[in-house]
Amino acid sequence: MNGEWNVQLVYLIVFAVVFVPYLFLSFFLHMPKEDPLSVADRNLPPVFRRLWRVLSMLVESLGCRLSDWQPRRTEKLRKAILVGGMRMTPEYVFTAEALLGISFLVAANLLVLCVTRDVGKVVGFGVLAGLLGYVWPALAVYGAAERRQTKIVHALPFSIDLIGSAMRSGVDFTAAVRYYVMTEDKAEPLTVEYAMMLRELELGKTRIDALEAMSARIQHDAFSAFADAVIHGLEVGASIVDTLKIQSEEMRRVRFNIAERKAARAASSMIFPIVAFIMPAMFLIIGTPILIRVFSSGLGGLMK
Repeated sequence: MNGEWNVQLVYLIVFAVVFVPYLFLSFFLHMPKEDPLSVADRNLPPVFRRLWRVLSMLVESLGCRLSDWQPRRTEKLRKAILVGGMRMTPEYVFTAEALLGISFLVAANLLVLCVTRDVGKVVGFGVLAGLLGYVWPALAVYGAAERRQTKIVHALPFSIDLIGSAMRSGVDFTAAVRYYVMTEDKAEPLTVEYAMMLRELELGKTRIDALEAMSARIQHDAFSAFADAVIHGLEVGASIVDTLKIQSEEMRRVRFNIAERKAARAASSMIFPIVAFIMPAMFLIIGTPILIRVFSSGLGGLMK
């Protein structure tokens, strides 16, 4: 056992001797360039905000190589980053996965070694912690993208109503969208997307191209249906106001269907909490008085 413990200790020392100098060399050789965007402007998940400077040092030497090995996953992460409105590349996600996976593995090994020298437990806890650190960044990206999509779908019916009301008062589609952007919270995802669409229109894009680009950024079926209907109306010269009214009702129906699906999943989602927490508590509450009476009576001696 001592021999196995010494081997594990040697591995950790070798890792520290190699990895720590690598970080310092990366800091000096791959000094991140001055970036006009601050970390706060990048709309990043918390784990990336805290590690951004370290990730910027390692992304060229580590993240780019990992990205070349996983082209399909790189494209999937790129779409999630686009949906989440995050200003970074998939290479940062791969860098964070490698950094956190290794860091969690080493930290878990050191903590477990303080308690026990059982090689099996040390390796087991280290692998579990490493896997946790590895999957954390990608889960953070996918979760942020899903939450942003949900906010956009929730705000979409009201935005369609407001834009339609503005158009009925006599303004065109672009002016109605600008009115919505001016009146709503600038930090809301849908407001940000509409503002980006207006910026593209100012740069020379047509309304159809700007709507298609906005639909590609959001990547949700509900908004894609809305954008397709508006684009079709613009192409054939139909009344956009009537199209917006129909799409507003359709968006509310989509929201109601989403709420119904979530309500249907609530029952199955409660199974684990009930089995893990509520039923043991009920057994304790019901069974403890019975056991006390049994052991206090003559049957307690027989059971022993």
